[in-house]
Amino acid sequence: MSKLKSINPSNYRVLGEVDVSSPQDIENKIGLARNAQKKWGDLGVLKRVQLLRKAIEEFKSRKSEFTLLESREMGMPINEAITDFDATLDYANWYFDNAEKYLSPETTFEDDKEIHRVFYEPIGVAAVIIPWNFPFAAFVWAALQSLIAGNTIVLKHSEEVPLCGKFIEDIFSSHLPKGVFNEVYGNGEVGKLLAQQDINMIAFTGSTKTGKFLYEIAAKKFIKAVMELGGSAPGIIFSDADIDVAVENVCFNRLLNAGQCCDGLKRLIVEEGILDRTVEKIASFFSNKKIGDAEEKSTEIGPLGAKRQLDCLVSQVEDAKIKGAKIVIGGSSLEQKLGGAFFEPTVLTDVTKDMRVWKEEVFGPVLPIVKFKTEEEAIRLANQTTYGLGAYVFTSDREKADRVAGSIETGMVSVNGINYCQPFNPFGGYKNSGFGRENGKWGFREVTQIKIVAKNK
Repeated sequence: MSKLKSINPSNYRVLGEVDVSSPQDIENKIGLARNAQKKWGDLGVLKRVQLLRKAIEEFKSRKSEFTLLESREMGMPINEAITDFDATLDYANWYFDNAEKYLSPETTFEDDKEIHRVFYEPIGVAAVIIPWNFPFAAFVWAALQSLIAGNTIVLKHSEEVPLCGKFIEDIFSSHLPKGVFNEVYGNGEVGKLLAQQDINMIAFTGSTKTGKFLYEIAAKKFIKAVMELGGSAPGIIFSDADIDVAVENVCFNRLLNAGQCCDGLKRLIVEEGILDRTVEKIASFFSNKKIGDAEEKSTEIGPLGAKRQLDCLVSQVEDAKIKGAKIVIGGSSLEQKLGGAFFEPTVLTDVTKDMRVWKEEVFGPVLPIVKFKTEEEAIRLANQTTYGLGAYVFTSDREKADRVAGSIETGMVSVNGINYCQPFNPFGGYKNSGFGRENGKWGFREVTQIKIVAKNK
């Protein structure tokens, strides 16, 4: 049986390994999920929540163990891993506290003769395929509302974090009835085989390329798909903004998790009159960040998630250099110096639309900056992408903020640093950033069948 090795991106050392799932393993897990689904669905929301709370409580009790593993296996700085873990628990608890409210039948019409009620029923067996960049949060966002709604799950976590996946499987399998939660391990071929099984839904978080491939499979099977895909979120700073607030928020949303966030701010658009001052402040902020081993508490920026991520980022920045971008700060790999998948925090100016750092999603601590003269130009530059996940707007003019937020082709907009990532808000995008929404009442709607029953009294 082939093995899937876990590699620490801070030093390229092997952390451990798991068995790659065979086609028969995958088929067996689907069978278990199929056999368990009706009984799980019939259990009712409150009893399902009760069991799932116990699993999350065990996670909470093993916080230090999991966050250290997450830091070692995917390179998230340990302090960020701890913060992200706590925030993820908030999401889980919001789902639990609000599940009955949003999954209970709703009366749409009633008089003395008849009553019309909408019911939210499980879809069935869901294949859930998730990425490596937030190992715990990605799982909770993609799978927990589905489990609460009565679906059974077969999960494939990223091949970059198999030990985090195994940690999740061990806890959830021990608290839930057999077959309700199942996991398979491997690369994209395993994900492809999983999607081709007897399932009722695909929930995928990851690249647009893979999402489109999986959507074709879903289309041929005529089953539901929820796709949370890539992003190249623009940030727009107008000259009337509080520059210090804007710069602090821009830097946070570009450097969080070493720039490996799907909705992280990836392109900055600055009004011409404040360009030089803004670039100077951002460069200073970037240069003061402590880069190092992810499990060191002093580390502020860790490695990229894997060597292949580093290689991709190097090629994107080299493309920008060749095409005339100015390197304000950074611009180079630190692999040889630090011994892992590290890249310098980098600020680029003189960026043009033909550069890969502008056209593609950039997963790393690299910020391309362009200038604008008019509001219309800023909006055009913001929309100059095939993606549409997040966006960030900075201005003291409320009417302008509303106009710009309404004009950007994106699923989520932050104005002046207000965080839209909340458990009660929908998360998802326009265009090549996918479709469907996670979180909030919308997340529950995505993972249920909606049935109307109209009857006489």
